[in-house]
Amino acid sequence: MDFLLKNQLTQMNADTGSIAFVKARRRYMLMIGLWLLLVALVQPALAQPAANKAGGLRIATFQTDATPPVGYDMGFSVVKSIGEPLLAKGVVITGAGKPIVMVAVDWVTIDGKARDEWHALLAQAAGTTPDRVTVHHLHQHDAPRGDLAVFDERARLGLPESTPAGVPDKRTWVRSVMEKSAAALTRSLSQAQPVTHVGLGRAMAERIGANRRIMGANGRVAMHRQSTYTNEYPAATAAEIKGEADADGHVLSIFHPKEAQEAPEGLIDPYVRVISFWNGNRPLAALNYYASHPQVNFGKGIPTPEFVGLARERRQKETGAFQVYFTGAGGNITVGKYNDGSERSRQELAGRMEDAMRRAWTATARTPLTPADVEWRTTDISLPAKYGAFKDEARAVAADTKRPNNERIAAIDKYVRAQALEEGTTLVVLRLKDAYSVHIPGESFIQYQLGAQAIRSNDFVAMAAYAEGLGYIGNRDAYGEGGYEITPTRSQTTLAAEKVIMDGIRKLLEQTP
Repeated sequence: MDFLLKNQLTQMNADTGSIAFVKARRRYMLMIGLWLLLVALVQPALAQPAANKAGGLRIATFQTDATPPVGYDMGFSVVKSIGEPLLAKGVVITGAGKPIVMVAVDWVTIDGKARDEWHALLAQAAGTTPDRVTVHHLHQHDAPRGDLAVFDERARLGLPESTPAGVPDKRTWVRSVMEKSAAALTRSLSQAQPVTHVGLGRAMAERIGANRRIMGANGRVAMHRQSTYTNEYPAATAAEIKGEADADGHVLSIFHPKEAQEAPEGLIDPYVRVISFWNGNRPLAALNYYASHPQVNFGKGIPTPEFVGLARERRQKETGAFQVYFTGAGGNITVGKYNDGSERSRQELAGRMEDAMRRAWTATARTPLTPADVEWRTTDISLPAKYGAFKDEARAVAADTKRPNNERIAAIDKYVRAQALEEGTTLVVLRLKDAYSVHIPGESFIQYQLGAQAIRSNDFVAMAAYAEGLGYIGNRDAYGEGGYEITPTRSQTTLAAEKVIMDGIRKLLEQTP
């Protein structure tokens, strides 16, 4: 079997046409699935964990450390020291068909290749299938990237990312975290607890999120409100985004801090939503959702789970229930109205988030939950790629060894991301009685979250975005309004993305239980 997989990888590397590449990757993922099925058949103990045999709804919780070592290049900075740990945290729900796995990771991004491999590993560990697994990143900026497609393609073309002596290469390290999380899941299954009730609560988060797109009288973005209202950005980053802003015709909040603070919050979803699982009166686990970039500052060289991770872990200590946090559709939401980039601001925002989580917990109403109340729904979509027509040209540039390395690397990034959009992604809905957890990709705008809630306005609808790092996904109108998120280097999709995503969400939410 290993020989067959190696042959398949060789074929993938040989394919350069977009259709051939897609087919090769799909054959590769199918072969992985068949191999995992064979493992499950010959190892029934893995395929049918003890938690699955017990009957009734049960939940298992697991986590693993996802903190990169000193010297590791996270993208925005190289790790200088270790502060609070970054974590991959997940739950496994059994007893309602094949097990369901939901994971959230304190990383800035996870691409489609990492998602596929991670899903396969977790599915094997849980005795389920990859389509019943979802992995999200929270998008903290001082955190590592899980961009395996780019890492692997650079290595294939002789352009691997350099690593200091004693520091693991990115491909090896990312996969090691994935493997450790699968091992942690396997261990957790013997500790799965019965679930009798689901709890639903929400509370308004005060002085956290604000819309980053401050509009002008002409109907275009006049100011981009960044994550801070002071200039905490590395000089090169500030210069880059200023150049983009000048070309687009908007200004940056870091150069107009007073106006950024005084501007209204704008369109946001102000609520923290919490879905909790209970065994009688005992809380077992909670899923927390809020839509905003979880970024106080970055480029400091100290990995951080940011204010959302701090609040999450404090709530776990306070409640005794395992806490997972999902970043909602916060692509156009930031904390820049209330954040000066200081450690004091980080702690203040963590306190406000913790308070909102606590109030949502206090407001929670519990109802009995049976296996018939739990449903996992999926639908596949393919998003329009802005640069899809240039994939072959970009591949030629990347393969040209006479070109400067920086041009080749930029070309790799372009065609890999365009290919990821065309290969497609999956939208997911977890139904828990009259509550719905909606899972979508990318740095999607808040309009997607509000749109999903409008479809089932009488029910409890929470959203987890960032299921795959596909860049900013604006709503239809945004593409004519300009702004940072829609500049050529930031958004890989076109205005047609809104219809594709909303049609998929509507299909999943309007199904009759």
